[in-house]
Amino acid sequence: MFTDASGNQWNVWAVIPQWADRRTGKARRTRSEDDPDFDPPAIEQRRSPDRRRGLPDQFPRIQLKGGLIGGWLAFECARERRRLSPIPPGWESASDAELERMLKAATTAAPSRRLIE
Repeated sequence: MFTDASGNQWNVWAVIPQWADRRTGKARRTRSEDDPDFDPPAIEQRRSPDRRRGLPDQFPRIQLKGGLIGGWLAFECARERRRLSPIPPGWESASDAELERMLKAATTAAPSRRLIE
């Protein structure tokens, strides 16, 4: 928590998505044979056509846009929410002035829809 120059108290925390679908659309397969880490295709040894079973697929996946895939720094005060992506290194030990600079660089986030107040 920090207080900005206007006297607003902000909560700040890092959000790292766990159940987001990071493999959607064109981004699903980005490596090519020119990539030094390219893993050539292997002979298919699976017995079922869909390997994505179990806990992750029991819940709908969230599709994240843009730079949010790697996580973001969330800022929240009584009136406003903001997000900064990517998460700046060392933000946990940043001074109030540094956090305020990060806050100014953050984009406004839509109000959350809370089921329980």
